[in-house]
Amino acid sequence: MKKRLLIPFLSLLALASCSTNSSSTDENYGSDYSFNEQISISEIKEITVEETTQDFEMTTSDGNFTKSGTTYSITKGGTYSLVGKLDGQILISAGESDEVVLELNGVSISNSSDSPIKAISGSKVEITAKSGSGNIIKDNRSKKTSEVESVGEGAISSSIDLKLKGSGTLVVNGNYNNGIHTSKDLTIQNVTLKSTGYNNAIKGKDSVNIQSGTIQGYGLNGNGIKTDNSDISSKGNQRGTISIDGGNIYVDSLHDAIDASYDIVLDEVDSNIPTSLIVKTGTNSSSYNKSTFKSSSEKGLKAANQITVNKGTSVIYASDDAIHANYGDVLESGNKGVGNITVNDGVIQIASGDDGLHADNTLNVNGGKVIVTNAEEGFEANYINITGGSSYIYGSDDGVNCSKKSFNNCAFSMSGGYLDVAVKSGDTDGIDSNGSFTLSGGTIVTRGAPGTSGNNMSTGLDVDGTISMTGGTLIAFNGLEKSPSTSNTIKYAGTSGTNSMGIGGRPGQNQPSSSSSKLNAGKYVLSGTGLNISFTNDYVYGSFQVYSSSLSSGGSYTLALDENNIYSWSQSSNSVTIS
Repeated sequence: MKKRLLIPFLSLLALASCSTNSSSTDENYGSDYSFNEQISISEIKEITVEETTQDFEMTTSDGNFTKSGTTYSITKGGTYSLVGKLDGQILISAGESDEVVLELNGVSISNSSDSPIKAISGSKVEITAKSGSGNIIKDNRSKKTSEVESVGEGAISSSIDLKLKGSGTLVVNGNYNNGIHTSKDLTIQNVTLKSTGYNNAIKGKDSVNIQSGTIQGYGLNGNGIKTDNSDISSKGNQRGTISIDGGNIYVDSLHDAIDASYDIVLDEVDSNIPTSLIVKTGTNSSSYNKSTFKSSSEKGLKAANQITVNKGTSVIYASDDAIHANYGDVLESGNKGVGNITVNDGVIQIASGDDGLHADNTLNVNGGKVIVTNAEEGFEANYINITGGSSYIYGSDDGVNCSKKSFNNCAFSMSGGYLDVAVKSGDTDGIDSNGSFTLSGGTIVTRGAPGTSGNNMSTGLDVDGTISMTGGTLIAFNGLEKSPSTSNTIKYAGTSGTNSMGIGGRPGQNQPSSSSSKLNAGKYVLSGTGLNISFTNDYVYGSFQVYSSSLSSGGSYTLALDENNIYSWSQSSNSVTIS
């Protein structure tokens, strides 16, 4: 199932207002969350600039340039002030240690034969959109059909390090290939920027670092933000990372929104400059040239090595996987991609046409809040480790899947945090581990599919290997394929016929109607001695069971639906059947 979403920056405010702190016994966000709900959506308002008609002028007090026709050639480091309309080129060919600063004070620069702004030599070039100014850089060349080394790859094209900054506005139209292109490092800081590329919107072959600003990237036939290189520089630095440290970023691309040849890192370096990221992939394009652009990947965030989310608020809509890390790709450094995804903090909301978070190797969720409103499989990895945070997953296939795609073994392990899983009707499971399952802490609420018909098999938990539970709480609706062992530490309570293999709980075999089941849709609270967990069910289920280290001998417990107690019991033994 693919849902086409258009998501505004404003909708991030509601997500950001939710605390990312988690608790295994009191999930306030969980009690208000429903998988039938979607965030508010509307059209993104694109950044626009009115084109100037003023005559072009370039001045400098400390640099040097020559003019030939409509080409201005900068040959020395310094600061250059530009204003007005130019159908021509700014060409930077300075000394290898020279730093060139272009101050844009309201310009419209276009070119029909090469990049309007092109840097071929120097130490680095900085382009500043001055306060209050609107600036347009327009590449009027026809779309690229073959390699031509003598011309630039973007409307702004650089062979040296490039930095874009300023409190003004910059609109870049790359009709030939890329919008912004550098073969070295690209830094973006405190600028209002819209970059459109026939292929990629923004490309820094060595690295891309977004520190602040309001950025919109449109990759019409390629990617949104992209790096290429994955070798080690002469200074010992790993190339290929895309890092977002702050700012409001929106990326809309036909293929991958953010594609890193090494790592992706989402963070907030300055708490005063929060990170808000929205990406959307799979945009239709009537001018798509399959002979030129052969990629079919439409992922939200994709990295050849690993992806780390430390902070920030992200909304990802992808026709393919929302977040994906490759394992085993041979990098230019000689190493192989590790294929890991780590979420340490932040808020992530996902609607995906394939998987939500897909790590070819290991997925670590240590904190934050992950909300998968739609995906085939919400979490997929060989190894899934959850130590904290709050995760809410709706999958049209399995909600959480430990696969063996990259290794001969796989494992699910949880020691803390909160995991809430629901799945679509069919041959689906809330959690499916093709290896082992270990729960030592935290809370899991997992559900088999509602309303499944025929011979489809669906339960809250399906484990092919060993199952071990030494702590935490496991709440299941519609049965378990394999159940934890009860003990003085782990106690059990459940409705009749809900133990291993989901007897009486299989949708399709004994699926209740809303009038015959107590387990209707609504807001639930499981409470009692040492236990207080709230969550929402969107569908009707046939059975309920709980395994928990918080269930106490002799303790009294209730399961309430919409503030009405539907089950009450005393934990008179290690295993209690409730009715």
